[in-house]
Amino acid sequence: MGINVKFTIAVIAVAVIGFTASSYFFSTQPIPSDWMFDKSKYIQEIDACLEAHSFDDISINSFGKSFVTNLKQQAEASQSEEEVKEILNRLYDITSCEP
Repeated sequence: MGINVKFTIAVIAVAVIGFTASSYFFSTQPIPSDWMFDKSKYIQEIDACLEAHSFDDISINSFGKSFVTNLKQQAEASQSEEEVKEILNRLYDITSCEP
């Protein structure tokens, strides 16, 4: 056997072993769904509350607007859906916005 044939067989063997090992690894561990959630519907709810606290560019309550803006930034930076839901619960508890 020439060196080209041995090299080709070695590459194929490494590819097959690597694919088999990775498929086994990923089949035994569940893929977390936390990294795949849609924040946009939650942020739209926060935006609706922010609009309720303002009239065009004039804020009815500057503390409320600042609070809601801060919660919106926290929601945009959140990493999980539970975190966003907690932010919305705080929003509904403290402001007059309704779910």
